[in-house]
Order: sequence, then C-alpha cells, then structure tokens
Amino acid sequence: MAKNSTKNKTVVYSGHYPLVKVCAFWGVVLAGIAGLISFILEVLALCDVHIGWGAKLSGACSMIAQIALFISAWLAAYDYVRNKPKAWKTVYIVFLVLGILGLVGLGLNSFIA
Repeated sequence: MAKNSTKNKTVVYSGHYPLVKVCAFWGVVLAGIAGLISFILEVLALCDVHIGWGAKLSGACSMIAQIALFISAWLAAYDYVRNKPKAWKTVYIVFLVLGILGLVGLGLNSFIA
C-alpha cells in the first residue's frame, strides 16, 4: 500500500531585522548591569560609603540600555506598521518622536543631575 504524504511546510516568522534581536539582547544585558551597579551603590550607601561617580555610571548604563531597547521596539513596530494604512504610520511617527524626546529627557536627567 502506498503511503500518502503531504508536502506542507510550516514557515515560522522570526522577523526581518537581526538588529532587533541584537539591540534587545544588549539592552537587557545593560539594564541588568545598571541594576547591579545601582544595587551595589545602595548597599554601599547603607554602609555610609558614597561614590561620587557611581550615580553617573549607573545612569549611563541605564541610558544606553533604554536606547538599545527603544531601537529594538522601534524596528519591530516599523515592521508591524509598514503595510498598514497611512493613519497607522502617522501614529507610529508621532509616538516615535515622543519616545525620542523622552530618551533625550532621560539623558539630560542622568548626566546633569
């Protein structure tokens, strides 16, 4: 008896941008480093040891992590809206600009304060 076989293949979509995966990975790594530095600084502060440049280092790691995570989200969102109507693209651009303004504000807060 002949065996019937189907030639259906399942295609799994993994995204067009390997940069999304790279930015997401390094964003998570840097966010973990920033969290570890903040934790160590807080423990040292409880022991009355204060490091002046520690807050700037923690803020810089946090800022870089936020930028990397923002880029990965930005590219993934563009992949979502690129075939949508113009209204979706307008909403995307508006919130992209607002996100960039938020990152600039976060950067000013991290390095000036």
